[in-house]
Amino acid sequence: MLKEFLICAIIIIVILVGNTVTQGYSRNSIEEINDKLRELKQMLDDEEKNEEQIQVKKEEIEQDWEDMFSKLAYYIEHDELEKFARILENIKTYIEVKEYDNVDKEINEGIFILEHIEDKYSFNLQNIF
Repeated sequence: MLKEFLICAIIIIVILVGNTVTQGYSRNSIEEINDKLRELKQMLDDEEKNEEQIQVKKEEIEQDWEDMFSKLAYYIEHDELEKFARILENIKTYIEVKEYDNVDKEINEGIFILEHIEDKYSFNLQNIF
């Protein structure tokens, strides 16, 4: 009886620790990308747009996403991550053709999707039941 209880307790502890680590990484990653998207949005909202800075920020966001995607894909559904990847491709395309109104819309949608991913995979009673 004690042996089974100990095994169950160890399993529960491993699950809680693993969830805490993955949830912390997800939260930090999503927050970082959202902050960079907001910075890009501010650059696009400026009267005098600096094309070079916009390109640098876009490439920075792409590189960060590629790094994060490979880690997030271990424990988050690929469909959810691919939704944001598609939006990121749209942002990239609109920036290249200088359709900044469409970029603004895509940034807002990207932020929404990332926040949805964070909420969906957070460890709380609503997600458990």
